[in-house]
Amino acid sequence: MRKVVVAIIVLLYCQAALCQNTIGIPAIINHTKEQYHAGNQNWDVRQDADGILYFANNDGLLTYDGTFWHLYPLPNNVIARSVAIGPGHRIYVGGQEEFGYFSPGRHGDLVYTSLKDRIPEKDHDFADVWDICLYGDDVFFRSKKKMFRLRGDSITEYHSTDWGCLSVTRQGIMAYEFTKGLVAYHNGTWMPVIRTGSLPPQAEIRALIDIGRDSILIGTFTRGLYILHDSVVSRFESPALGRIAASDISGIELVEPDRLAIITNLAGCIIVNLRGEEIRRFSKKEGLQNDNIQALLLDKNDNLWLALDNGVDMITYHNAITNIFPEKEDRNAGYTSLIYRHRLYLGGSTGLFSIALDSSHDLSRIKGSFDLVENTRGQVWSLSEVNGQLLAGHTKGALTIGNNKAIFFDDHTGFWTFLPFGGSGAPSSHPAGGAHSSPLIIAGTYNGINVYRYDGHNFINPKIHAQFESAKFVAIDDSLIWVAHSYKGLYKVLFDGIHPPTASVYKDSRGILSPNHNHLNYLGDTLLLTTDKGLFEYDKQKKDFFPSPWLTALFKGITVSFCKEDPYGNIWFTGDKRLGVVDRSGPTPRIVLIPELDNQIMAGGYENINTIDSNNVIVAAEKGFFHIDYARYVKTNEPVRVLIRNVTSSDGNSNLLFGGYANGPKAPVPDRIKYQGNSLHFEFSAAYYAQQPNIDYSYYLKGFDKGWSAWNRRPDKDYTNLPAGDYTFQVRARNTPGNISAVSSYSFTILPPWYRAWWADGIYTLLFFGLLYLFYKRQQQKYARLQLIKLKEQQRQYSEEQQRLRFVHQIEVEKNEKEIIHLTNAKLQGEIEHKNKELASNAMIFVQKGELLSKIKDELTRLKNNAELEKDSKDFKKIIRIIDCELDNPQDWEQFAVHFDSVHTHYLKNLKDRWPDLTVSELKLCAYLRMNLTTKEISQLMNISIRGVETSRYRLRKKLQLSNDANLAHFLLTVTA
Repeated sequence: MRKVVVAIIVLLYCQAALCQNTIGIPAIINHTKEQYHAGNQNWDVRQDADGILYFANNDGLLTYDGTFWHLYPLPNNVIARSVAIGPGHRIYVGGQEEFGYFSPGRHGDLVYTSLKDRIPEKDHDFADVWDICLYGDDVFFRSKKKMFRLRGDSITEYHSTDWGCLSVTRQGIMAYEFTKGLVAYHNGTWMPVIRTGSLPPQAEIRALIDIGRDSILIGTFTRGLYILHDSVVSRFESPALGRIAASDISGIELVEPDRLAIITNLAGCIIVNLRGEEIRRFSKKEGLQNDNIQALLLDKNDNLWLALDNGVDMITYHNAITNIFPEKEDRNAGYTSLIYRHRLYLGGSTGLFSIALDSSHDLSRIKGSFDLVENTRGQVWSLSEVNGQLLAGHTKGALTIGNNKAIFFDDHTGFWTFLPFGGSGAPSSHPAGGAHSSPLIIAGTYNGINVYRYDGHNFINPKIHAQFESAKFVAIDDSLIWVAHSYKGLYKVLFDGIHPPTASVYKDSRGILSPNHNHLNYLGDTLLLTTDKGLFEYDKQKKDFFPSPWLTALFKGITVSFCKEDPYGNIWFTGDKRLGVVDRSGPTPRIVLIPELDNQIMAGGYENINTIDSNNVIVAAEKGFFHIDYARYVKTNEPVRVLIRNVTSSDGNSNLLFGGYANGPKAPVPDRIKYQGNSLHFEFSAAYYAQQPNIDYSYYLKGFDKGWSAWNRRPDKDYTNLPAGDYTFQVRARNTPGNISAVSSYSFTILPPWYRAWWADGIYTLLFFGLLYLFYKRQQQKYARLQLIKLKEQQRQYSEEQQRLRFVHQIEVEKNEKEIIHLTNAKLQGEIEHKNKELASNAMIFVQKGELLSKIKDELTRLKNNAELEKDSKDFKKIIRIIDCELDNPQDWEQFAVHFDSVHTHYLKNLKDRWPDLTVSELKLCAYLRMNLTTKEISQLMNISIRGVETSRYRLRKKLQLSNDANLAHFLLTVTA
């Protein structure tokens, strides 16, 4: 038996694997636990009126507003299993033996109130609360053992051995009870609702939802689906539903009037119609984080939110934009697309893929898988239908496509594009060429231009080439072929259909080309050159490019590198990896940007937009292709709403001012913030989940800013050191330049610092008058002091006057005394000078006397030597001795020395005291030097030769220890002063 069950399960899974999905997959956005910083498992999901999402998470209540995640733990950090939204921002939460609600606190933050304390303690053992439903004035909480009804402040309990699913339907609030089966609440009791038919024994109901006008769909965990109609239960069967039932159904949601989303624990999310046919499947293969889904929610913007066993995923289910990946496993770049003979062809970086069209008006809903066109592995750059043939430009050559197989008709180089040259003798100007017959084909290759002839079946290469540069962008005007190179410029190729083409470089005399991004485009039948310097139309008369005034005005401020006109006259364009449309369906053109595709489409000359019709536009992307239902997109471009989510002030710590929730039905009173907290941080978000990465914000702080800020992507703003005053912070959001939200605002007041408060003003007033009084008293005391000071000043002045008079008298006395001293000194100086004159006179007399005696001595000596007087030589000698004694008379010196010392203040005595070893001759020399006598005069007085005087001076210097450069006379004056 076990082998049979296993075989059946394997067979069911094989059938599931064979089930074909739609080729269009809505964008799937994954949110991991590393992003929301909470538990891995999420058990329930709900959305409030503001668009904020709430998840029952392993770590508590998890909220998400499109930008910020916040976690609110439950008591004892128990797991949250269920969540429901009540009026007045009341969020009911059920967990492990815990239930209650979060509501806005004083600061607009969520504060938890437990309801467990309102039931008897004996009933606290009720296990997990799995469902919460609001019905009228009641709130029902379902656990496996007990059902609680909250009405006002009272709680009523309903016991059972096993309560199953709880849900609100058009027939009232319904649940599954083990003994009674499916029951409905009526006047305080639970009554069975099934009269005919029955559910399988121990059916584990996971969903009860309304379908049609009067029916209820019952989803069981493993027993499939049932329909309740007029109290009659019948099984809802189909092969697809049988496969889904084997995947463990965990929930069902009506996502369209005729579409159901069934979530499972094993196979992800499956979309089925009311006939039980599988329409679309979302699993790990399509981009989910895992296939175990616990709960789902279709939000206000028709996005599907999946609470996963590990993470949270969002599917942009009703978005007009879907992804198409020709290869499910490998999402490689897409380059080109074309519909040919009831097949959709997509060319990308790994080859050419195709799928047969069906009756679906929306190509993204085609069910099936793409087939790789044989012999096309590699990069496929372009697809063109020429002469009824499908041609592919491939990196390995030129291909013709037929019967899902490709054949090379030239493999010498890589090919970019193909254009028909003439039909019935006229060149074609449109790159696609249409289906009309053309005898010549122009091909843009890696090396230049190739020309091919078409013989009705094959494309023949007559070796007509113009090899000059890579010809990626090619356009034809009569016999002139234009080729643009992204960064090398523009080329002109002349070709008449007979002779080989000749290429020349375009002379950019007007400077219209740019160093990069030179592209050729067709806008209808108009040839355009787009460069970094603008948009230029081709003038067929002048055969040159000139600025396009109407396009320049139309695209003012928008970069355009590629543009294309669709069958309805709308202009599709790209620039800076952004996609937009000039919608010309109204009275005036308007630009519609598609921000969902920002930085995801191909750029750099690889742009490709296939505008099949208003419901089917295929755009080449960095990963596969995008399908756009443009008609639906412009209808569902809802306005954005921005919310202020958090406001904090800082005075050293972060203090919450506003937690993002209105704390009552009335607008909150503006916060009064102490001056120390005058640095504020604002967080805001737009709950527009499908376009969250493309939301721009602008803010304005009234009372501080001069105007609105520039648009930017930051969802927060800081203001520091705000002065005291009243302020209103305003913020707005946009997803496109023309779709701007209403303004959200938050008012607050920065209180003045304590020294500017009202009570401080009172203190300042009291201080002012107190200071006036003190000033008055001080002035009185000052006046009394001034009088006393004045009296003392008079006494002081009198005393000073007396002292001055005494001083003047003393000065007069001293002046007289100084005059007497001066006269006395003058008299003494006169006497000294007189004595000096006498001393000098005596010295001169001594000199003259010495000279005279010397002369006499000389004469006598001469006479003594005379022979005639020889006989009288004794008498001569006697006379000479007398003269010598007179010349060297010590009594004369002693008398001179005493007289000299009296005049020169003991000059000789001072010298003798300092240098006791000085001889009499040396003292004489010192005295004569003091008198400023010449060397000759000194020799006469000392009765020595001039040389002897010099010798005596030298000896005196040595005794006095004088250097050679010192002045002896000056030294003697100094040491005896």
